[in-house]
Formats: sequence, C-alpha cells, structure tokens
Amino acid sequence: MFYQMDILLQRFLEHVRNTGLFCESDKILLAVSGGIDSVVMTDLFAKAGFNFGIAHCNFQLRGTDSDSDEEFVGYLAKKNQVTIHKITFDTQAYAKEHKLSIEEAARELRYNFFDKTAREHSYRYVATAHHNNDAIETFFINLIRGTGIAGLRGIPQKNGNIVRPLLPFSRQEIFEYASRNQLPYHEDYTNSETVFLRNKIRIGLIPLLKEISPNIEQTMRHNMAHIADAEQIFRNSIDEKRQQLFRHSDGMIFVAKSQIRKLLPCNTYMFELLRDFGFNAPTVNDLLLSLDNTGKCFLSATHTIVVDRHDIVIKNNSNEKSIEYQIPEGTEKIHNPITLIFKELNTAYTETPQSDKNTITADADKLQYPLTLRKWQPSDRFRPFGMKGTRKVSDFFKDNHLSLFEKAKKWLLCNADGKIIWIVGMRMDDFFRVDKHTKKTIEIFFTNNTL
Repeated sequence: MFYQMDILLQRFLEHVRNTGLFCESDKILLAVSGGIDSVVMTDLFAKAGFNFGIAHCNFQLRGTDSDSDEEFVGYLAKKNQVTIHKITFDTQAYAKEHKLSIEEAARELRYNFFDKTAREHSYRYVATAHHNNDAIETFFINLIRGTGIAGLRGIPQKNGNIVRPLLPFSRQEIFEYASRNQLPYHEDYTNSETVFLRNKIRIGLIPLLKEISPNIEQTMRHNMAHIADAEQIFRNSIDEKRQQLFRHSDGMIFVAKSQIRKLLPCNTYMFELLRDFGFNAPTVNDLLLSLDNTGKCFLSATHTIVVDRHDIVIKNNSNEKSIEYQIPEGTEKIHNPITLIFKELNTAYTETPQSDKNTITADADKLQYPLTLRKWQPSDRFRPFGMKGTRKVSDFFKDNHLSLFEKAKKWLLCNADGKIIWIVGMRMDDFFRVDKHTKKTIEIFFTNNTL
C-alpha cells in the first residue's frame, strides 16, 4: 500500500515540476469543499511539504450538510496546521438578483472569493481539485452546448492564477488513494442527482463509453492534449489575421468590410476575432448579414460594434457619456480630456468671426463658471452660430455627415447653467457671439487634433 501511495505522490510531484505549474516555494490557496477530490489534493500538498492555505465556501444550498462541510474543512485545516479562509453565501438570493442559475451563481461567488482572498493574503496561485474525469465531462458539456475548438480541450491546467494539479489523475485513482490512506471526506448527495447535465454525463454517458472502449479516460486525455496543441496552432493563425485586419485609432478598432468579405471561412474567422469582445456566434452571423446596413449596431456586455460606411468599428463601452470635466474661472489651459486654451481679452468687437472651426471668440460676460466639458446627449439642442432657430445636436451631426463614432468623439463646452457654448471643433452657439454690447471677449482654442 505504501509503495502505491508513494508512486501516486511521486506522479503528483513530477507533474508539478515538469509542467511548471507552480514553484515549490510558491504560496498556494487550495479550494477545499470537503469532498474526496479536494481532500486528496490537500493531503498531497501536505505530504509534499508545499506552502498552502485553505479556502472554503458555504453556499447554504444543502441545509445542515453545508454547515457540516464547513466544520469538516475547518478540521482539515487544523489537522494540517494551515490557515483557513471561509465565507458563507446566500447563493439563491444572489442567483435571483443576477438572473443566474444556481450553478452559475455558485461559480461566480466562489471564484470572486478565491481571487479576493489570494490578493489580500499574497497567495501566488489558487488550486482547484479538477481531475481528468472532470475534464472529460467538460468536453462533452461543451460539445453538447456548442463550442469552438477551445471548448474541446477540456479544462486547462493553468488559467491565470488558477492551477489544477490533479488533472493527470482519474476519479478512480483519487478514490483508491483516499482508501489506501484512510482519508475521511464528505459526500455531496447532489452529485447523484441527474437534474444537472454534468451528472447526467458522469452517471449515464461515461459508463456507456467505457463499455465501448474500456480505456476511454486515457484516450480522451490524449485526445484533449492533441486538441490543445491544435488550438495553439489555430490561435497563432487567428493572431496573425488580427494583426492584418485590425486598425487601431483613438481607442477604437476598425476592420475594413472589403477585407471581411474575403475571409474564408468568414463566420469562423470573425467569431474568433470578435469573441474576446463578448460577441457570440449568432451575433457574429447577424453582423455578417448586415454589412451593407450602415449604422447598424451590435452590443455585447463590454463592447459596441457599428457598421460604418467602409468599416465595422469596435468600441469599448464606457461611462464616458456620464463623465463631466469642470473648468473653473481663470483657467488658462486644460489637457484632459482634450486640450483647450483660454485667453481673455479686454476688448470689444462688433462681430464674431468663425472662420476657424478650432477657435471661437465669445462674449466673456455671458459665460457662467465653472464651465463643463461633456459628451453630447440625445436631448441636447443649441443655436448654431449664424442661425436664428435651434437645432438638435444629433441633427446637426447628421447634416455634417458624421458617423456614429465621429459623433461619439465630440465634446461639448457648456455654461454652468447647462447651455451649450461650443461643439468643440465644429460650431459655437449663437447666443455667445460678440456683438455691439460686448465689453470683454474670450478666445478659446482647441489644439487637439484627435476629435
């Protein structure tokens, strides 16, 4: 028995060293539920002499069983003389509030907790107890739900600061290790409930595959390793295509529609190019069908894509429209978010020339401080210089043939009472013009050419 245990521990150590998963001196936070997988991981870390602490989440989903798990993990931490970090969540309330499934809510909660704990207590990595069977189940879950090549590699051994040191081991090997070493653990009864897709695959599909191919676990491990290698080659090709197609300007990305139409296979290329911006396959397909619809918008949680005349334009969503920059009286120059120079003149003019769109001359007595620099809103109106009536700013932009992203880059200089003084770099409001009653003027220069 000891010889078998020693081999398993040796395999564990060799895997950590050969893959460079982490250094033996690194401080590691172990995600421990109290189940057999995380208990075995804890035992291996302890026997290997690694520097580690334990993190445990009580999701309050199984009544007293959840509290019993928490108590048991506390016992493990005390037994191994390591620090424990624990937290209790109202998972059902969180899932309802954020419109998530219980599984999604629990995952989000625990990984946020792991990340916060690791940062606050200087853990280099967070280790989870996923093993080879988990990776196989993930492969089939992704296959059933639909996925790209990345979803078929199973579970990566390392993802940011998350490491999975048990991936080389099967569920059976972990069970045998726990039995040989007489390790106590808590069994989660929900693991046998087939309401969850993962359980259906583990209980129904995997045994059937083992009847067909007794070595299916080893075969799948090799398959996923090959797919991971193929994905790396694929990813390199996508990166090269991204370098060719993406043009960066003013914080936005432009992709020529003529180049998109030349891509073969177009849907696959565009999905891979846009997936990092939060766009899924159906949205990418709709985008490709809308390349001739100038002005069409597509939104993800983080980005906006607009179909412009010759390009699609990708912009990072931000709260930029809600940001306002105040300019106190007496300011001579600002550089953020754009460069404006203010020059007061104790002279009067009978007329206000506006031959230079980047310079205005205004009646200084009509300005109320602090001035505000902000983005335009759909309800904004102003009286363009030289006109009697008012116009919506959005209509003024349309008259000047500005694209959606050109509009988004425009700034409004406003009075303290909210009245628009100047659409910077375009037109001032006629109210602020210099006339026969003007006693003092102010010149404002726009010197930033990145509008």
